[in-house]
Amino acid sequence: MQIIRAALIALSVCLPAVAQAAPNLTGPLIRSINTDRATYNVNETALVDVTLTNATSTPFTGSVTATVSGRGVTVGEPVTASVASLAVGASTDVVLRIPVSQSVRWQGYFVNITAQNSGGAQIDQQTTAIDESPDWWTYPRMCWVVGAYTDWGGWTPTLFSNPAADVKGLNAYKCNNLQIYNVLYRWHQPLSGAENYINGDGQNISVSLIRQYIAAAKSQRMGTLMYMPIYSANRGLAPDFTRDGSGVSLKWAAFTSACGSGCTVADAWNGGFPAIAIMNPNNTDWQAYWAQQVANWQQALGFDGLFGDTYGMINRALWDWYGNRIIMDKAYSSFITNVTNRTNMPMVLNPAGSYNEQDLVQSGREAFHLVERWNNPSDIGHFGGFLTKARQVWGWANRTPNNIGLDWDMGLNKTLGASKSCTINGGTTACTFNTPGVLYQEAAMLATGAHHAWIVDGQQNPGDGARFISNDDFPVGNQLSPNPDMVQGEYDYQTFGVAYEKLLRLNISASAAAVPSITSGATGSTTAAAGKVWLFQNHRSGFDILHLLNYQQMSAASFSDVNDNAANAAAPTATGALQVKMYYTSGGTLGDLYTASPDVNHGAPVKLTYATGSDASGGFITFTLPSLKYWDMVWLENGVAGSDYGTP
Repeated sequence: MQIIRAALIALSVCLPAVAQAAPNLTGPLIRSINTDRATYNVNETALVDVTLTNATSTPFTGSVTATVSGRGVTVGEPVTASVASLAVGASTDVVLRIPVSQSVRWQGYFVNITAQNSGGAQIDQQTTAIDESPDWWTYPRMCWVVGAYTDWGGWTPTLFSNPAADVKGLNAYKCNNLQIYNVLYRWHQPLSGAENYINGDGQNISVSLIRQYIAAAKSQRMGTLMYMPIYSANRGLAPDFTRDGSGVSLKWAAFTSACGSGCTVADAWNGGFPAIAIMNPNNTDWQAYWAQQVANWQQALGFDGLFGDTYGMINRALWDWYGNRIIMDKAYSSFITNVTNRTNMPMVLNPAGSYNEQDLVQSGREAFHLVERWNNPSDIGHFGGFLTKARQVWGWANRTPNNIGLDWDMGLNKTLGASKSCTINGGTTACTFNTPGVLYQEAAMLATGAHHAWIVDGQQNPGDGARFISNDDFPVGNQLSPNPDMVQGEYDYQTFGVAYEKLLRLNISASAAAVPSITSGATGSTTAAAGKVWLFQNHRSGFDILHLLNYQQMSAASFSDVNDNAANAAAPTATGALQVKMYYTSGGTLGDLYTASPDVNHGAPVKLTYATGSDASGGFITFTLPSLKYWDMVWLENGVAGSDYGTP
């Protein structure tokens, strides 16, 4: 079966002006691209909206062409829409209608889009991707919503358009589920009963805006997750949790000493947050209360699932009401199991690092595995840590038929983002993200199977399409601005992650074949290291998959600074041709060899020729890789006909 079952239909509509919700791309003609949904089911039609803005020096007459491929194989026939006499500076939209197949699930498609003049010369090229998946958790791509705040504690943000437009911007960056962040009335009591209220941080929340965001997300077929810490209760605002009529009992708290029945609110641990009392997450009465609160909340607002937050490692002794030490080893699995049993809702629980992560994963209850990862030796100490962690989690989960989806929450350029010299912090310098640092991290996360959960609604500047977290993973407030090359790069990487999702993220395992090598053109290493090209090889049903990440220009300091907090990571120098030797998994029939990179032609696939051989280590192929900038992926068909990816 093919994704294109009949001739594609293209509609061209000329508009006097185009409202921009999507990121502005850097070419001379294709200004932005968006799809009407984040995911598609069988027998549906994907609407691909291509906005043209003529930044050339002459009027444009020509056509826009879309070509679809899956895992490098062209699917169906190209579709072409005509454009007549688009004046310099003018804009128009071309909407391409792409039918989705009936026979496959959990599969991404690469859509190459070109604009050519009436003489056939290509003027511009960009891309998008289509995700044919029946859910938003197999390939989680969580992004953040904070636009339901009408002010942030006395400051009224001007970063937002309206929920529908801002969600479309997130959709352009391929988000498929949205965390609606911290719109709680109180930490332990999400509903206030009013349409507008001030939360525990002194910020104004609009319930009407929350509803609009949920509706906008549903219209794009995105999931919505409501944020609530799993063990927090209010004690900073009067009345505190013991006097506000909520029903929360002091007996459920976690105390800093074995004070037993003599404990007071002051004895409850605050986790470093004076306005909060920490509850014992093992306490079944607290679990039942929490579950009922979110069930009432869901009934009122109609969101899809829950985002339970934690504050990371608990490295001090705590006691319950009865003077017993609280043992946290099974706290997360106990909590998520009880809550999901009671609510029957999808739930994500963020352990905020590696603390009790294995217990959480092995509960089997996470909708997907999202973690606020930390750039230190206890979690992700260097770029190689991303692969170690992904394989560790997949091994713990070991789910069938689809293993667990991964999503890592990390901010970038945090030291720069906190600088008082930046205009976002009251200074005079217009500080921007360091694009190389961004793309190094995006490449490492995507190549090792995870999405990067750092994209937030709104825009720092028109044309950004969204915002990006530049602090300790906190989406409220100003963030650093992206440069145009970062907007294009982030768009390309997120598109690449969807187009090739089945090769990157679904049922991936470490290759059992002998290790690959670069025989000429660069210095390779199968251990991630500064000054080298890192090679690692995966396998999935039907394919051997090789990743090459270029760290040749990376300093030792930058190699450990995966967040590029200093914002000084050096851009890699693109290599020339590389000669590569790649061993393959035995027992399968070899087919075609492909490569693609988000750094080259926005991720378009290229078929490569190869030669076969064998030695004491097994069968291998040798081939020429045209170039490497940040990241190249190479995949070899190996028994593809009998795999779950036989249909491209």
